[in-house]
Amino acid sequence: MTWKYPHPSPLPEGEGAYTVLCRVTLVMVLLLLAGCPDEGPLCVEAQTRCGEACVDLSSSSSHCGACGVVCSATEACVEGSCRCRSGATVCGGQCVVTASDPSHCGGCAGEGGTACAPDQVCEQGQCKAACTLESSVRCDRSCVDPGTDAFHCGTCGNVCPDVQSCRGGTCTYDLVAACFNTGQVVGLQAGPDVKGPAVAVGTSPQSVARMQDVLLVLDASMRLLQARLSDYGELPARNTTGLVPNQLLVRDPYVFVLNSTSNTLQVLRRDEEPSNGPGPRFADGITLTNVGSVNFGANTNPYGFTQSGSDVYVTLLGNLQTDPSAGGKVARVSMADPTAPAIMDVFTLPTGEALKPFPGRTTVPTPAGIAARQGRVYAALGNLDPRDFTVGGPGFLARIDPTTRAVELIELGEGCLNPFWVVSMGERLLVSCGGGTTYDRDFNLIDVRGTGLVLLGADDRVVASLALRCPEGTSCPLPSAGRFSVVGNRAYVGDNNAGRVFVIEVVGDSLVERRGFGPGAEPPILVCPRDNKPSLVGDVVAMP
Repeated sequence: MTWKYPHPSPLPEGEGAYTVLCRVTLVMVLLLLAGCPDEGPLCVEAQTRCGEACVDLSSSSSHCGACGVVCSATEACVEGSCRCRSGATVCGGQCVVTASDPSHCGGCAGEGGTACAPDQVCEQGQCKAACTLESSVRCDRSCVDPGTDAFHCGTCGNVCPDVQSCRGGTCTYDLVAACFNTGQVVGLQAGPDVKGPAVAVGTSPQSVARMQDVLLVLDASMRLLQARLSDYGELPARNTTGLVPNQLLVRDPYVFVLNSTSNTLQVLRRDEEPSNGPGPRFADGITLTNVGSVNFGANTNPYGFTQSGSDVYVTLLGNLQTDPSAGGKVARVSMADPTAPAIMDVFTLPTGEALKPFPGRTTVPTPAGIAARQGRVYAALGNLDPRDFTVGGPGFLARIDPTTRAVELIELGEGCLNPFWVVSMGERLLVSCGGGTTYDRDFNLIDVRGTGLVLLGADDRVVASLALRCPEGTSCPLPSAGRFSVVGNRAYVGDNNAGRVFVIEVVGDSLVERRGFGPGAEPPILVCPRDNKPSLVGDVVAMP
């Protein structure tokens, strides 16, 4: 999607190659006069050098707020301070887990809780003679579920680091944000809505997905990278992708990669089995083999995909600079045999007057995000003017019935321009709207209108909308809603401009801003800071 990233700016007026060369030479001379810097890692933005490591002082439990400040096992580093982790309570100045702590069972001892007798255990906040639940395992005098307990994950005493949760006996974050501009991935914990440390992986991570105990990172450098799920340390295993890899989907043992500029859907397969011994299942990463691919044709620019049954539906956004007519479609690809994916159908989306172009504008559908729900497929239509990539008409969803091949438009209201991503929430749909944006020559966002979220009910009618905007009278970096994921009733929305994640909760038929700039909301989560320059949250992905 070529307009999504900064374009190179020309040299300032009157500044030629000779002047630039002189400046570079002067900088090199000054560096030589200053002497060589100390050996050690060169840390990326938002990280600080502590010894031989680069760390995020705002969320590293080993270096919280300053190098060497270590939080306890029942604490996490939140905004540079050690605080009780989710599930822990302050008792006597310490964070304890009252659900399983025999000294503070069910609450702080003497304050509603109980100190269990020496021959008793604590299970779900009650003192008992023995563990009674089928899921419980005894760890000393605590009864815990190793499949879900972040303080005994998988085995007794295995504490998940930072703000990770325990899923199936594996420590993982609830969501992961990909920081396209800063080359990092950042884990988030849902509910408390706090972030873990920013970890450098690749150069420009676009999207992520989990496979077993490995985090797959789709990088714009045409590589599929891998990192440990426990701490996001990069692993040696990697694969080559097509040009401009854009989205990643895991259906173990298969991995699907959408390559936008190569116009392909790439299929890889895990052929090795995980280790059954202690430690990581894949110590050096997962060996993935290319086993199939499908080409959608020149200038189709496949952008987003979703799976429904054995089929994958792909939005073909098109190349607005070269051939807009190649896009504006949705392709149905059979994955009945993932080693031989096949295009089974192509749905052409409405154009012309059906898109209700604004006066003097020309529009094309430009589909981006896509979701499947109750046998139908829904694609978010940017409705852009191919002459300058700006908004040319109101926001729509295209509703496709694969059985009848009927394609209908759903208008999303005046507050939604450039619909971008769509996610199914049970019987409902949630759509992010990137908005009508204006940038300066350095790709700084200087104006935006119609950005936020729209909620549709089971009948596909708009029931609520929420605008993302800076507080009145302030000059905060303007938000532009991008990709997002849903955990429970909360949507975690990536920001296309200032590296933030907004948290929006669905309450009945309303959208409530929990982390953002709305009334009563806490500030958005700053996951990808970049010194007041544009910072794109490439994706926010919920971990299964």
